[in-house]
Amino acid sequence: MLYQMVLADGIVDVEELNALNRIGIEKYGITPEQINLIVREANVLPVYPESLSAKISLLYQLGEIAWADGQIDDSEKDLMKKYIIAMGFDSNNTDEITDFILKQVKDNIPEKEVITQILND
Repeated sequence: MLYQMVLADGIVDVEELNALNRIGIEKYGITPEQINLIVREANVLPVYPESLSAKISLLYQLGEIAWADGQIDDSEKDLMKKYIIAMGFDSNNTDEITDFILKQVKDNIPEKEVITQILND
């Protein structure tokens, strides 16, 4: 799913790939070689997280990749909304969730703070 965000705007930027690699290593403990394998097999159906905190974490990571090139494209927002719905959030809230997550990433609010804020609201 993270790699699909790299592809969302039709331009694969080095900054987006760097963000993908950083997230893969830091958050999932996978090597660059494993990331390359995952990218080659990107047509595999995604497995969505079950817990709310894991869903928020994934959305945050998608936001990090979307912002990696310094701009947000409509196709990146659309992909994020697609994942929000697929993860079981109310489809009436996709715009608000997308805007909130992207703003948090843009403002460099740490992922853990965003998760805590949402879980406590």
